[in-house]
Amino acid sequence: MSEVAERRPEELSEPDTRGTVVRGPLWHVAVIVCVASFIAQFDTAVVSISLPTIQRSLGLDVSGIQWVVNSYTLVVGGLLLLGGRVSDLFGRREVFLTGLWLFSFGSVLGGFAQNGWELMAARAAHGVSTAILVPSSLGLILVAYRDRNRQHRAISIWGAASVIGGTSGVVVGGTLTEHLGWRSVLFVCLPVGCLLLIFGSRTLTRRTVAPVKMSTLDLPGALTVVGGVAAAVYATIGLGKHTWWTAHTIISFSVAIVLLGAFVMIERKSKHPLMPLGIFRSHSISMGNLVSFVISGAINGQVVLVTFYIQNILGYGPQKAGLAELAAGLTTFLVATMTARLVRRTGARWLLIIGSLLYAVGLVWISHMPVDGGYLDAVFFPLEFLALGMGLLLPCMTIVSTAGASADESGLVSGVSSTTRQVGGAIGVAAFVSIAAAVSKHTSGSEAVALAGGYRAGLLAAAVAAVVSALLAVAIPRDRPRREKVR
Repeated sequence: MSEVAERRPEELSEPDTRGTVVRGPLWHVAVIVCVASFIAQFDTAVVSISLPTIQRSLGLDVSGIQWVVNSYTLVVGGLLLLGGRVSDLFGRREVFLTGLWLFSFGSVLGGFAQNGWELMAARAAHGVSTAILVPSSLGLILVAYRDRNRQHRAISIWGAASVIGGTSGVVVGGTLTEHLGWRSVLFVCLPVGCLLLIFGSRTLTRRTVAPVKMSTLDLPGALTVVGGVAAAVYATIGLGKHTWWTAHTIISFSVAIVLLGAFVMIERKSKHPLMPLGIFRSHSISMGNLVSFVISGAINGQVVLVTFYIQNILGYGPQKAGLAELAAGLTTFLVATMTARLVRRTGARWLLIIGSLLYAVGLVWISHMPVDGGYLDAVFFPLEFLALGMGLLLPCMTIVSTAGASADESGLVSGVSSTTRQVGGAIGVAAFVSIAAAVSKHTSGSEAVALAGGYRAGLLAAAVAAVVSALLAVAIPRDRPRREKVR
């Protein structure tokens, strides 16, 4: 008894938290949250690769197909923080299962969609489900695994599942679209979602404390934060058509700033704040989210620009392009699964610094985009190097930005972390693609040469962002690596 009493809360063994989260072995939680993370990213990837076919099938114009994408992106960006906090207030099991119900409903609605509006509604439903599943699944990990080493291992596997979901989704989506039609890419996740719903409902335990009363909900805070984040994402999406200094962009970002400023003021005065601002007193959480914001922009920008290069310049089709990037995705998956062991030895802070610098070097390498480049020298080896950096970064971003989260605020902290990465990634894509487009317009030569010059400039700008991320990571508090105690 004295040995247990002297141990820190995060060092408690698994049985101490098992009964509050899951019936049976604790690894059931890892299976549930990792499958949820997988299908959320898989769904996004399979649909994105099918967009040209969907556009032709439903007769959508450019604006229509853009809103098929935007209806998902806007909802996810706006609701991630709220989705995480709601899981804290109303019970993680109930909210998580609700997300799975919405995911299954969206798959059916999208698969049978006969026009653009029905497909947009389906993608919006998937957006709501993702905004619930991602932070609530991470929140389940933070609550279930209070031992820090086991928690880091679970977070690494959770992030690796997301990577493999996105990577395999591109390959599977291209193959299904080519052979079975675009509707199959929406139906393919339905049986997985249903099985996960059944397993989760039988395995996860119900909330044991009294539910929150509706009268205590911070509705003004919820409305302003959802509106503010959605406005920021909408402004970022619009950068594909409008420049930074047009009225559309300035007004959209101004609305986002005003609403988010109002949200902060409301939270400071509210008796029952949706997001207690005290969580940002943690230097690790605040700096970890800042690093995540910057490096997520570099990562998402790189993914888009390299995909453009492979398809627009090297001439690969969707299926071949997905296969070309498959090896890098597998490398990222393997490195991410091993990162927890490295964190135990060196600490997440150092791995963030090293990963950011590796990623910067990889971006400089892949920016040398020859118009007539071969697969191995222009794509495979540079992507493998980037995969090493990404495999270190993805788990460590989550570990640092959720460090020290209490059980009552695990969903909130998870939602903040997910929102930071989503918004940072969206702004990064808009910024670096805009740089690429601007440089391409002023590059002489053939169309391929001009495009390659623009992509090169965008990737070099992303490399600068990766270096900035490494410098910011230096300010993260040092975490003391600790080995697991053997009882």
